[in-house]
Amino acid sequence: MEFSKVYPLQSRASDASVKQPKELIGYSRDINGVYHIDDSQLSYYYFPDSQMNVPGGVDLQAGFKEFQANGEDFGEFSGLLAALEVVERKNSAKTPVDIITWRGLMRSLMTLPFFNREKLVFNIVPFDGQLFIQQDFQNAREAAELEKLSRSDLNKRQMFSGYKFEQVSTLSKPWAQCTRKEIEQRGKVPVNNIEQYATVVKTSFGKTNLVMGAEVDCVFDYKPEDSDPLPHYVELKTTRILDSPKSVFSFENKLLKFWAQCFLVGIPKIICGFRDDNLILRTVEEYRTDKIPVMVKNNPLPNKSPSKNKFMQSLKFFNGLINWINETVPRDETRTYRLVFDPTVNPNYLNLSENSPDLTASLLDPESGVIPRKFRDWRSELAATSTNV
Repeated sequence: MEFSKVYPLQSRASDASVKQPKELIGYSRDINGVYHIDDSQLSYYYFPDSQMNVPGGVDLQAGFKEFQANGEDFGEFSGLLAALEVVERKNSAKTPVDIITWRGLMRSLMTLPFFNREKLVFNIVPFDGQLFIQQDFQNAREAAELEKLSRSDLNKRQMFSGYKFEQVSTLSKPWAQCTRKEIEQRGKVPVNNIEQYATVVKTSFGKTNLVMGAEVDCVFDYKPEDSDPLPHYVELKTTRILDSPKSVFSFENKLLKFWAQCFLVGIPKIICGFRDDNLILRTVEEYRTDKIPVMVKNNPLPNKSPSKNKFMQSLKFFNGLINWINETVPRDETRTYRLVFDPTVNPNYLNLSENSPDLTASLLDPESGVIPRKFRDWRSELAATSTNV
């Protein structure tokens, strides 16, 4: 019998319980795309307030032509699983979770009831009693190519402005360890989105335990060595200045995405740079992740209908969906599965089905598939050790 299930977008879990996220480990990716299990790419927030008052302000499109973009970054697991292996070797035990995935994918699912115009295709690979959820690379490539074709020069510059804001707002070392030249000249260093620091976080929604990898923009003050660093991390965002009720309404929608992105992995603070139509930075504001739902609810926007609490609705939807995935997908390691939301086919349901034999073979390939051979070998080594104890 063919495996096929559906999950309605209108579904909401009665259980909205969440466990406080905790960092297991962090890791870095250098300019050559090589992963390192260290903090070498961790940035430190230090915004130069004095530049806001300089004639011309901070130009967030300066250096656009020298931007070095990461080619295909669709979320392969090698860096994340290499970091997780370090944690498991230290503990001499498999990390006790049900699902291993990326924060970005989970954010797309969490906010799906309110952002449902784009197609989502995720592959689910059972391995060693756990589910590994990854974006379908073929669908991601096709979507990226379509987006490139439709992206105007202004769109490209707006996207770049976000990376530029990160550059001018951060230092590669704590302020006290930087030279004056490093602090003052950072805005002239070529921008790239290849170098990256990521956290590996463990959390739970309802009865389902997850490990998620997530990029971290910077640390606000310092990274403690003897306690969880998550409370010190910051998410950096850019958006257009708020100069009309329409722009405020648009910003409120963005805040739902910002909130979900940070809430999922326990990042407590969002710093947002507001730019004008010439991509000049005009102001910088800080938001507490846990205060955003109340702030949006209490905002007296003209003609604002008494709306549902989108934040709680998103949380209840995600709790129900992630627990349904965990309970529904078989742990048969010879099969893989596909979670699809396609608004052109059915805008009201997600579909969960078994992948074709050819795609399954590709996803299970230890050299090019979802689970790298090195991680497979580690889990085999761990299982053998556990059996012999």
